[in-house]
Amino acid sequence: MDVRITEGDAAYELRAAMRFLIAGTATMNQRIRLKLILLGDMNFHAMNCSRQVICSLCGTEQEVRQTCISCGVCMGKYFCEVCKLFDDDVSKEQYHCHVCGICRIGGRENFFHCSKCGCCYSKVLKNSHACVEGAMHHDCPICFEYLFESRNDVSVLPCGHTIHEKCLKEMKEHCQFACPLCSKSVCDMSKAWERLDAELATLSNSFDDKMVRILC
Repeated sequence: MDVRITEGDAAYELRAAMRFLIAGTATMNQRIRLKLILLGDMNFHAMNCSRQVICSLCGTEQEVRQTCISCGVCMGKYFCEVCKLFDDDVSKEQYHCHVCGICRIGGRENFFHCSKCGCCYSKVLKNSHACVEGAMHHDCPICFEYLFESRNDVSVLPCGHTIHEKCLKEMKEHCQFACPLCSKSVCDMSKAWERLDAELATLSNSFDDKMVRILC
């Protein structure tokens, strides 16, 4: 008997937790130049270090701010005082999550912060995801990219573990339907089990008492 589980047997539904959440480097246009000033210990958070900004229009050096104190030019339509982030493309709906400590995109109203998982998730998962301590603070089990700072879409599996959406799709293409971390099913496998039961039902009675050793 040769039974294969195919893509059609598995009801595969991606659970997108985050979509393009990490706000990348600031869009630095010709209106500003950043002057980085390092203070004290060199072990610092790159986004929160002390900086000065120089207006390229009037040449005034000043503390990091959204508008020039001299000529009044707007240095960025989106500005985060914490991350020192400027961006003119507000269509990304940037917002700063004080718990995550970084700027994300996608609209604050569309996400909530899960304190146990340690990250902002889509509100569609608010009452349906399984919480795993620090679920986002580890590497993707397939490509090993750090998920918390990843700019690629991340999916939450039914078991609560997280993985890149593109990596999950690659698993699907190779008929791999188990979580790489805990081996639980990542999708509805009921049709696959029904197919296996149907195959077993056609076996002759000579196999009723047959025992085989398996490695689980």
